[in-house]
Amino acid sequence: MNKEIVYSFVIPHHNTPDLLLRLIDSIPQREDIEIIVVDDNSDDGKKANISRSDVRAIYIDKEHTRGAGRARNVGMDAAIGKWLLFADADDLYKPNFIDVLDRYKNDDIDILFFNVDSVDSVTLKPGPNRARLVQRIIDGYDGSKERIDDLLYGSWGPWRKMLSSSFVKLHGFRYEEVPVGNDVFFAFQTAYFAKRYKVEHTCLYTLTYLKGSISFGAIYKNKYVSNLISLKRRAKFYEYIGHSDWNKKSIRGSYAQSCMKYIIHIIKRQPITGVLALFYYMSHLLEIGRKSTYYVDVVQDIQRKMACRDILIKSATK
Repeated sequence: MNKEIVYSFVIPHHNTPDLLLRLIDSIPQREDIEIIVVDDNSDDGKKANISRSDVRAIYIDKEHTRGAGRARNVGMDAAIGKWLLFADADDLYKPNFIDVLDRYKNDDIDILFFNVDSVDSVTLKPGPNRARLVQRIIDGYDGSKERIDDLLYGSWGPWRKMLSSSFVKLHGFRYEEVPVGNDVFFAFQTAYFAKRYKVEHTCLYTLTYLKGSISFGAIYKNKYVSNLISLKRRAKFYEYIGHSDWNKKSIRGSYAQSCMKYIIHIIKRQPITGVLALFYYMSHLLEIGRKSTYYVDVVQDIQRKMACRDILIKSATK
């Protein structure tokens, strides 16, 4: 009889087979672990090809590719583990990270948040610190209202947490299938509905800086329009949840509430990029404003579904 799967690792992959292998090698091979690699239309010769028995590869062809968001959804649907962990193919886990996770595997929680660090993907030496924000949030967490809001909504990377599979699937949470920022609203949904969570201060995951990746690649219209649409929706969502002093006390929040504040922030750091972002904003105002309440609408829809489920359960027990 096969042992129950405790951990499901979901990894979207595109054209980085050597880095993918490095990530998989950082995950121990155990009977209670499954690794699901979703290869998103990689080029011939660069597709995921892993021989480990605990790795399952799912291939998305050109006709059905919609980026990392779709790949994560496909992997999530296939996962059978008690806990879900999402990793990026160019990152890696810290040695013995699974020993720390094992301390929480029987806990009745929705989310475990943990710390991360950052290195250059090629040299594995310190580079641009992608982990700075997460480190500040985890290191400064003290259980206060402001710190809780920071923990839940201040950083969105899917790799900084372990989620209860039953919690995710019960609510029907999905990643957005958009060019960039597919993980933002997934993070908001899971944070909003989570009732039980814990914080592990130990660093369990290493982010890497890879020149030319989605996060650090060239400027192009779809990337910035998608980002500005997300900013608009984010502002409506923060207003809906009544985020504590988001504009006043959070450095990130001071420009995440509005597109113009975001653009001004970019102009101060990268003038040419900021001017391009302003041009995209002015020329796509209608597109950015359309369905700006999307995040709120989805959350309210989940709330209605959960309320109906509760009513049915109560009726069935009478």
